[in-house]
Amino acid sequence: MNHRPPPHIVEAGVVFTKPEYHWDNETDDEVLFQQPRIANRIGDMSNRAALAFSLGAIEWTFYRLHKMLPDDSVFQFLDAAWAGIVDWRYLDAFIDRPWEEDYDRNIGSPLAASVYFLEEAFSHARNTKPFIHQPVTISEVALRVCGAPDAFKSWRRQTIERLIELCPKDRSARMGRPLPREIVNPGYISTPTQDDENIAAYLASLDWKNNPYLGKPEEMKAAGFEGEPYCWPAGGASTS
Repeated sequence: MNHRPPPHIVEAGVVFTKPEYHWDNETDDEVLFQQPRIANRIGDMSNRAALAFSLGAIEWTFYRLHKMLPDDSVFQFLDAAWAGIVDWRYLDAFIDRPWEEDYDRNIGSPLAASVYFLEEAFSHARNTKPFIHQPVTISEVALRVCGAPDAFKSWRRQTIERLIELCPKDRSARMGRPLPREIVNPGYISTPTQDDENIAAYLASLDWKNNPYLGKPEEMKAAGFEGEPYCWPAGGASTS
């Protein structure tokens, strides 16, 4: 797939050179500080919307650091994770690397924290457990890593408000509706038709044969997927 950064990350002035920040034990603690104001707003949106926000935030971290990584596996994983918001079975595996052993701490620690809390968010969502703090931590990592903190704060604020408006929490259907990857782009205009078209195009673009994090169609069907994987609508692509 095309792994160019989204327009809003480019426009924010995120640079892709070696990080200049210093990540230490204090930073590890800082990103875990509870942010009740932000967390409570996350709690006002659907579970899928909270996962979309988490993925949108982690993109800022991945793109900031990708030049320091040996391959594009983080983006292959990201492709699968976005599909996993449509149906869990698209996300066959989480990326698993000894980040802090393989990389300088300024790179390994933010990657390790981001992936850990994203996996925890997906796990809680699948089990219909609350997860308002994990998205906040992921965003706090991105805030410190991206190199464009003011732009990120603006994106975070606007995206949270948009997602609450488009995908409010519904206690009778906590997962909410499937969402396209574009939902976290500030300029995107969401309509049911446009969302369906984008989900269909996105799933059709995925290369499950060459992406180790994507589910294989036959295995997905064996796991209960109804319809045709990587098509939308598929007849069984609801994760709620």
